[in-house]
Amino acid sequence: MRAYYYDNSTADQRELHDSGHAVTIEQLRSMRVEYTKLSGTPEENLEQINALCVERGYQNRDEIAISPTLLENYEAKLKTFFAEHIHEDEEIRFVLEGRGFFDVRDKADRWVRILVEQGDLLVVPAGIYHRFSLDTSNYIRAMRLFKEDPKWTPINRPEADTNKQRLDYQRSVTEFC
Repeated sequence: MRAYYYDNSTADQRELHDSGHAVTIEQLRSMRVEYTKLSGTPEENLEQINALCVERGYQNRDEIAISPTLLENYEAKLKTFFAEHIHEDEEIRFVLEGRGFFDVRDKADRWVRILVEQGDLLVVPAGIYHRFSLDTSNYIRAMRLFKEDPKWTPINRPEADTNKQRLDYQRSVTEFC
């Protein structure tokens, strides 16, 4: 995992966009973003994921593979994933193969880019503005965890500005400081 401020250039979203200003794990935690590197055997990693599911009350999971040949309407889906949005539930992803970027907004509304790759487990809290993109390899396979039935329901900005989870998230990061 590598995190840094996004450079805000208009180049392809799959490029690094590294501003040269690193973001620490502590800074991510202050945004309520959680990161863990799982580097055990597949069985050991699955044990850790199962424990996380029990701890957080998650009942379901699936796997998603994203590439031009594996995902129907690939370019349109990438645009959807890259639109700034929130979710009403936290988003938990474990990268099985490949690489991608989660961009999250910090408290000052700046984009922080998080490069994730095989073995990275990322928890993006409910209510945080974020987006996702692949890197230039155009491939990722990830496990997605869900509390109930698998669903991915984005609420785009600005509609999400008054959403209860968005307001709760903003209060939580203010109180955290």
